[in-house]
Amino acid sequence: MWKEDNNIAALQWIKENIAAFGRDPSKVTAFAESVGTRALQSLILSGQIEGLARAVIMESTGRIPSLIPQSPAANATWNNFMSALPTCPDTPPNDIECIQNLTTTDMIDGFNNAQIFFSSATSDWLPTFGDEILPGIPSTLVPPDGVVEAIMIGINKDEATLVTDQTVNTDQMIRDTILGSPPSPPDATPSEREAQLENLENVFNKTLSLYPNIPSLGSLFDTGNETFGLDPEYKRTAAVLTDFMFHAERRFLINRQLLLAGIPTFSFLFADPDAVPVQDFVIGTPAPGSLGVSCSSEIYYVFGTLSEHPEVREVTSTAAKLSDMMMDYWISFANTLDPNDAAGSDRPSWHEYTAEDPMLLLLNGRNTTALLDNFRENQIALFSDDPTIFGY
Repeated sequence: MWKEDNNIAALQWIKENIAAFGRDPSKVTAFAESVGTRALQSLILSGQIEGLARAVIMESTGRIPSLIPQSPAANATWNNFMSALPTCPDTPPNDIECIQNLTTTDMIDGFNNAQIFFSSATSDWLPTFGDEILPGIPSTLVPPDGVVEAIMIGINKDEATLVTDQTVNTDQMIRDTILGSPPSPPDATPSEREAQLENLENVFNKTLSLYPNIPSLGSLFDTGNETFGLDPEYKRTAAVLTDFMFHAERRFLINRQLLLAGIPTFSFLFADPDAVPVQDFVIGTPAPGSLGVSCSSEIYYVFGTLSEHPEVREVTSTAAKLSDMMMDYWISFANTLDPNDAAGSDRPSWHEYTAEDPMLLLLNGRNTTALLDNFRENQIALFSDDPTIFGY
């Protein structure tokens, strides 16, 4: 899903050249959204980012399983992609040479024709591990001490509505997501794979119990029994995917990786009710009001561009104020490694996340406040206690 060598090269270029723009090469902050955060995450876990950035901001980070390069699934995805490129024959010896001569339009057509992205809840274009950039299954790695000086990391309240099929009316998508986890261990024997699938079947059954098909408990969270004209399974499925793909990963990464490496961490939950996702990321025509605070919904707030996008039909006073606060938090963090520099807008103090005091900052234009990170504790623990079962 990404080419990490390119990310490293980009960070190296910044490190070597940013002084020419009047900036300090020792104070670089790497900043990413969604898939980009997974790329940064692997650089943190492997230590490859050390010396290239002193801090990292990660928005909408989440779980992506990893495969070994020899995986049939990895090779099948590559072959599908090559076959879908309009100008490249499916001849492996010439693959790279052909891609090097493609236009951006050709590449996008290839991804679309092969349905690489969003063809499933977990996507098909998965990273492979086994080198210095991703030396092992991500959940088994702990960042080296001092790899970065501080991290800001957060999730949106209804992350997975953006990738949840709005025609869903059974628990099949939940089952496919859980049972579709890649082999673990990656080189599993047939008997090991069979045992893993039995465990995943048990997880699926527990999931249905912990996430009953009750609209008031589903995602869009905090919307009561409203179903937006869709089957109630939509809210149930979106809740499971939000926790499975995003919240479980965030909690595991912070508590069992970042904090163990002694990295100061600030975490947030973005939940502004006036937020809308970036239109380019929306698939099809969703039911009105059915996406909530989904993946990408915070982007316009961070960049202060709410008024520049037609999908934002009205910039409320509370949304505008929250955008100002978020820009000040982000800028303060990049400047000082702490979002609380007391400069700019008047805003609540953002507490550092610690094992003893696991506090998030709830970013809501109507009530930005500290929030204990224990919501849906039993549900999320089902997915975060042992990520290796899911190939992560």
